[in-house]
Amino acid sequence: MAYVDNEQEAVKKTLEGEKSKLAQMNFAQKAEYIFSYYRIHIIIALVVIAAIVYIVHLRLNYIDYKLYGVIINSYQYDESLEDTLPELLGMGKHEGVSLIAGLSGDSESNSTGYYNQIDLYTISGQMDFAFTDDDGVQYLCDLGTPWDVTEELPDELLELWSDREVSFRELNADDDSYFDNYAAIDISGTAVHDYFGLDDNMSYLVIVGNPSANEYMDDFYQLLIDIETGKVSK
Repeated sequence: MAYVDNEQEAVKKTLEGEKSKLAQMNFAQKAEYIFSYYRIHIIIALVVIAAIVYIVHLRLNYIDYKLYGVIINSYQYDESLEDTLPELLGMGKHEGVSLIAGLSGDSESNSTGYYNQIDLYTISGQMDFAFTDDDGVQYLCDLGTPWDVTEELPDELLELWSDREVSFRELNADDDSYFDNYAAIDISGTAVHDYFGLDDNMSYLVIVGNPSANEYMDDFYQLLIDIETGKVSK
């Protein structure tokens, strides 16, 4: 038999009155009474608690990506680096490195209606460096985005890679302008190539984003030096 509430509903319920009524009920009656009169309050309380938990979770676990690397024309790389690189680069607790693989350097995938992923990452500033093959270098050069590696990379690293090819690429022959920088450096067979877990056709390192605008690019270059000299290894 359901509990009958004789208290006038127009009168504001008091805590003492509610406690007294609940004391007279069995478990089933208590559950039915609470659900009948307080379900909206319970739902609101649960929503508020969930919102608080979500906000706290975000504040404790959010990542502000400070350095962006991409792998063009390959899906292979060492995914664990996203966890280890931030500490090696001296980043803060909530700062991170984003590594995205599988971008396509196929110019046919770009059209007037849809932009290639490389274009989107470049325009949005989410590409600081790239590992890629000849086609990827050419695609980036056609965009006009790479920096001259002979001017950008530190002398110590260039000396370590002194026997490496630096690649020059022009824009399309029917274009009036030319990309006259050394857009990429050959890293095949280097310690850096092995450290990042790249597949064999990922032969080049390209610097894409504005290095002077990124506080961690110098630390990234130093990490490459430390990898090549054996100071940092897995």
